[in-house]
Amino acid sequence: VVGLDVPAHELERRIRARTHAMFADGVVDEVRAALDGPVSRTAEMTLGLAEIATLPVEEARERIVVRTRRYAAYQRKWMRRIPGIVVLDGTRPLPDLVSEVLARVRR
Repeated sequence: VVGLDVPAHELERRIRARTHAMFADGVVDEVRAALDGPVSRTAEMTLGLAEIATLPVEEARERIVVRTRRYAAYQRKWMRRIPGIVVLDGTRPLPDLVSEVLARVRR
């Protein structure tokens, strides 16, 4: 099992950038359209759905960043408990990461 580790400050930057990109790409309209139809219980629990549906955009965006950061912290803690996990630097260029993962798989 291979995990990617990214320093907290870089993870924060990526979460913020991705959240801002989602809003710029029209996530508010997507949520409104989704809520016009039936929504499953699973979909209702989607991170950010309730925030986008009920809060002003700026507040929703910030809450999503905070919730995503907390979820990422939970995932990092969970990952550390996996026996034998190989943790790689997730800030390395993608081709280098892919090459290393493939080399480890082929061993």
